[in-house]
Amino acid sequence: MFDVITIGSATRDVFLKINALHTHPAKDAVNHIEASLPYGAKVDIDDIVLETGGGANNNATTFARLGKFRAAALARIGNDTEGEAILKALEKDRIDSSLIQITNKEHTAYSSILYHGGDQAERTILVHRGASSQFEHAKIPWEKLQAKWFYISSLGGDLVLLRQILLNAKKIGAQVALNPGGQELSQPLFSALLTSAAKHVLSFLLLNREEAAQLTGVHFEDTKELLHMLSRIAGSAIMTDGPKGAYAILRGQVSGFRDQEITHLKPKTYHLKPPINAYFIPSAGSTPKNLTGAGDAFGSGFLTGWIKSKGNIEEALRVGTLNADSVVQHVGAKVGILKNYPSKKQLSSLPIKPIRF
Repeated sequence: MFDVITIGSATRDVFLKINALHTHPAKDAVNHIEASLPYGAKVDIDDIVLETGGGANNNATTFARLGKFRAAALARIGNDTEGEAILKALEKDRIDSSLIQITNKEHTAYSSILYHGGDQAERTILVHRGASSQFEHAKIPWEKLQAKWFYISSLGGDLVLLRQILLNAKKIGAQVALNPGGQELSQPLFSALLTSAAKHVLSFLLLNREEAAQLTGVHFEDTKELLHMLSRIAGSAIMTDGPKGAYAILRGQVSGFRDQEITHLKPKTYHLKPPINAYFIPSAGSTPKNLTGAGDAFGSGFLTGWIKSKGNIEEALRVGTLNADSVVQHVGAKVGILKNYPSKKQLSSLPIKPIRF
């Protein structure tokens, strides 16, 4: 049996540093900033970095490196050089790849990440989902999906598969942490599926503030109501908030929810706020280089801390933050994933306070 099985995408990532990338304010962009290049021109690429990424790949790497857990990844790749690179990366980190689906019909998912560098850690990601856009249900070896935890990231909107995974987890007594993608969040049936799962196997729902607003329909800036609605939908949830840190709301005992626990126990809420107003905590005074992979690093780091500490929510939040901080100091979603569990001194450097609304 595995400690953790991660389920989601696996991609070939190419990071393109372009000094000529021009940013400017925009009303319609998610963060109100757009990046542009001169149309019809030949633009120099100032640096190129080849890596592998994707939710299943990134998260499994944290569990294997930082947690020293027996981890496996379930993803779908193409029978091509990009897919081969992913398999080699998994093997290097001692992650079991026997669950990986390989197809001749589509290319491995490919991401081109455009970034300026310097003091700008943001980026624009161009994604070709390819083989990762859908799993072949009939080829999933359910009898081999034996784990204490399942960590699920984006499934390309496949709620049928999500339900099957949740039922399988319930059947074998496993717990589930879920970090859904936009294609799941956009479907009306998703909330109902979460509410049902929270009564049985869903231990944590992990979202950023924008995703929480999308799921709940609550105004982006209404922190209290966002957390309240997340708790009603999923029981216990983690909401990351960029440079403002992260929130955790716990209802009942996470390890093995029961209906009465979700219904009657008053939730507890915590807030971790990094001491410096930057994305996470710039290590040794340096500024973040690239934000790609920060969300995965936080979520899988959080669950690693939760398991290692036997359910200490404060330690889990701190481990997730330190893992994400390390990742954003590098170019590549996995390069900076921590190899050693944080020391007590490192953990204590991050203040956490219970909050009441």
